Amino acid sequence: MSDAMIGFGTRFFMAATAGATPLTKLAEVTSVGFPNEQVAEVEVTHYESPNRTREFIPGLNDAGEITIELNWVPGSDTDALIQVAKSDGKVRTMRIVTPADDDAQMYTFPGFVRGYERTAPMDDKMTATVTIRVAGAVVQAAATADPKVVA
Repeated sequence: MSDAMIGFGTRFFMAATAGATPLTKLAEVTSVGFPNEQVAEVEVTHYESPNRTREFIPGLNDAGEITIELNWVPGSDTDALIQVAKSDGKVRTMRIVTPADDDAQMYTFPGFVRGYERTAPMDDKMTATVTIRVAGAVVQAAATADPKVVA
């Protein structure tokens, strides 16, 4: 029997300001991408590299970008929070919490909103895609009740 799970119940949180301690849950989220740390490659080829072959060593980690998709509700608290975060350009705390009952995990990281694309199709729900640049290390830990989270 498989241990596979669906993502229903995953939550995304963002600090309201750069220095804020409480995190605010974004409403109407339909999809969350997770940070995907990759190691940069640094070329170290020199005039005497064996067999005229390029040589590389590992460089710094880069956690990249994530995207969040949501049902766009113009003027909502979530809409306002994302617009402020994009316009102020500040790095703030972000958190993703997985839905597992006994083994829920949380991924906490600094990030800033790079983009906020909203769409209003004629015959479907209005949606938005938020692009967040992960601006530092991602810390994974067991999810616990966090008194610093604003529902």
